[in-house]
Amino acid sequence: MKECLLLSHVFVRKFEFEKIRKINFALKHYRKYNPNSYIIVTGHGLKPPNLKNLCDYYYWPEKIINSDINYGHPILVNKGLDHAIEKGFGHILKTRLDSIHLIENLYKFSLESLKNKLYLTSQISTWNQPNLCDLFNFSQTSFMKKCWELENWKCTKYSGLRYHAENFKRACNNYDWNSCLKLNCAIKNIYNLKWIDLRPKTNWNIIKHYENDVMENKLINFREFLWGSKEGWIIWDDNGKLKKSYTWNIKNLVNEYDLINLN
Repeated sequence: MKECLLLSHVFVRKFEFEKIRKINFALKHYRKYNPNSYIIVTGHGLKPPNLKNLCDYYYWPEKIINSDINYGHPILVNKGLDHAIEKGFGHILKTRLDSIHLIENLYKFSLESLKNKLYLTSQISTWNQPNLCDLFNFSQTSFMKKCWELENWKCTKYSGLRYHAENFKRACNNYDWNSCLKLNCAIKNIYNLKWIDLRPKTNWNIIKHYENDVMENKLINFREFLWGSKEGWIIWDDNGKLKKSYTWNIKNLVNEYDLINLN
């Protein structure tokens, strides 16, 4: 296997059995549409009982690492990256374990989307200050490791978006944020990643009743289930245009067409 997926950003508290069901569904979906990928899983808390049957390697401490939560899960992401480096994978795709992408061979899709840039990511990334999406990333494994350098990831004042961006600038040796993004980063919009969020109960309560259809990548009005839509963080229209956000000024949000038009 030359392709590698790292699925992370999940913790399970006691009695969150429905979350385990989401994880199992997501893993089956990732395996089906990425059959040639080596799948690494990192999480914490209550461990899904059949992890070893659904992935190639997992790191899952039973004690929840509270310092990782809301800061991008840097400790657990690094555990996965270290294993990928040990296994010799040249590139790696990292995304959320509690989500799916309605795309066949997400690794190949990401490699083609990277083009001549160093890093592929998505929303939420911003122009007006250094924030870089820490949930969906693709690059050379060694470069991603630099972007997730733990020494600079303090997990105190800022969210993971800021620490990720600061590490990205260091890795690129370019401290002008806008210049660094334009020269080194490719963006793929959440809409075009067909990135389905399993976290909200309103999403999962529908999806779990149509598991067979969704497992076949059939989901009517999929934009309503996209990551961040239910919270109002990122809302798309039917044509895949960024429509509005209740938490961010959309003029400051980086989208893939911004960068395409610059090149």
